[in-house]
Amino acid sequence: MSSKPRQGINRRQFIKAATLLAGAGSLPGLSWANSAISGENKLAVIILRGAMDGLSAVIPYGDSALSGYRAALIPADNTLLKLDNYFALHPAFSGLYQLQQTGELGIVHAVASAYRERSHFDGQNVLESGLETTQSNPSGWLNRAIQFQSQQQAMALGQSVPLILRGQASVGSWAPAVLPAINDDTLSRLQSLYNNDSFLGPRLQEALNARDIVGTAMGGTRAPQGFTALVDAAASFLNAAGGPNIVVLENDGWDTHANQGGAQGILQRKFTELDTSITQLKAGLGSTWQNTVVIVMTEFGRTVRVNGSQGTDHGTASVAFLAGGGLIKYGSRPAVLGPWPGLTESSLREGRDLQPTNDLRSLIAEILQSHMGFSTSLVHDVVFPGLPVGGFRTS
Repeated sequence: MSSKPRQGINRRQFIKAATLLAGAGSLPGLSWANSAISGENKLAVIILRGAMDGLSAVIPYGDSALSGYRAALIPADNTLLKLDNYFALHPAFSGLYQLQQTGELGIVHAVASAYRERSHFDGQNVLESGLETTQSNPSGWLNRAIQFQSQQQAMALGQSVPLILRGQASVGSWAPAVLPAINDDTLSRLQSLYNNDSFLGPRLQEALNARDIVGTAMGGTRAPQGFTALVDAAASFLNAAGGPNIVVLENDGWDTHANQGGAQGILQRKFTELDTSITQLKAGLGSTWQNTVVIVMTEFGRTVRVNGSQGTDHGTASVAFLAGGGLIKYGSRPAVLGPWPGLTESSLREGRDLQPTNDLRSLIAEILQSHMGFSTSLVHDVVFPGLPVGGFRTS
């Protein structure tokens, strides 16, 4: 780990860093275990809805300006999970900290999609469509990624198929049961009824296959509910022979306008839930974890300053996490990847937000190419049209 303190970069340094990154064509310090399309390679995407406060998740405690903005939200120094002498994970992230120590976690700070306003609806639209601007009824970037790839299958886990998976490619979906289980006799009658129906027959069979994979109980022990159920299902689907190798999960409740808390409070509980979920996913995947990358992303960040309700308002840049055994482990990786803009007043976007210096689409593009094996032309022409090859969007 570095022993040299990080400083906020000035405009000239920022432009120089961005230029160097654009020429490099990849995120420095990040490497991958596989480089070809393979049914063994897995991808899990977790969308945090509501805009996670990245400055509380990965705390730049070494930035001298931080305490002046948000002293009420910073946990005690001796509780921070310090990654180096500048950044620390929130104390709730004990599981992520262990993954970082073993090279199974990548952290990208000051990251954002192309969106620069403050609407959850529009921010999620841009995040999931992968486009430059909000569009009416767009397709999702992940659906576009798989529409020409017969090797890749995707599954939405939740009550509906999110925008990220909507489009021309066929995807599966699964949600925890909210009604009493159907007995085998009824299922047999339904199969006979729909056997010759070209539309309902295949869909019933897909549902039955999904039911078998996740092991839904038939009148037995009550199945897990909430996000825990989705994480268990994600592990089951990714482990299943012939199952999907891409899953998408959604987790809401990240809009912390009031009583956000520091070491305790609403955000601490959400951090604990996320931390536990990723640990749970690793345990459920077993050896499949070694071929898996998990992307954790949110629509935008939150303000640097605390508001009058002891929360934070809609901002711009946040944090993205990458987890999994699909990340190559080696000691020279920086604790936090990508250029850091600093928190001096002149460094803030519009005088209130963490300035985005890393493009979330470029990060995802690298994962799709280097881990999942998608071609550069597909990623830059179809998945993220208009995205430059290599480097970061820096505005």
